[in-house]
Amino acid sequence: MAVIKVPKTPKRAFDKNRRPSALLLDQIAHLEWAALPASQRKPHQLPKRKVKTEAQAAERVGQLTALVLEAKAAEAVELPVGAPPVVTPVTLPPLPRVPPATRPTKRRRKPRTKAAKRRARR
Repeated sequence: MAVIKVPKTPKRAFDKNRRPSALLLDQIAHLEWAALPASQRKPHQLPKRKVKTEAQAAERVGQLTALVLEAKAAEAVELPVGAPPVVTPVTLPPLPRVPPATRPTKRRRKPRTKAAKRRARR
């Protein structure tokens, strides 16, 4: 089998202080929808929380994915054959809060070249 080389992800691909893209915001909206019980899945009842940075978006996606996976694991509990289905009211905890935004760090300036240093001295 041929080896396929995958290039390394560039560092600029994730900037924790950058505004999240529309794709990330839509993913969060879909996960919030999936994390809620069916009785609360009405458009006017969806939470209107704003995610302002990519770091917040990443944390929020992690929180919501964990909620969805926990709900799926609770459904997957198998009953013995012939046993009547147990109907219990599903009450999920409210969705977690949006994580706080981190302060942006100062960007370092590029070091000056020798020629630029000479021009600055004059």
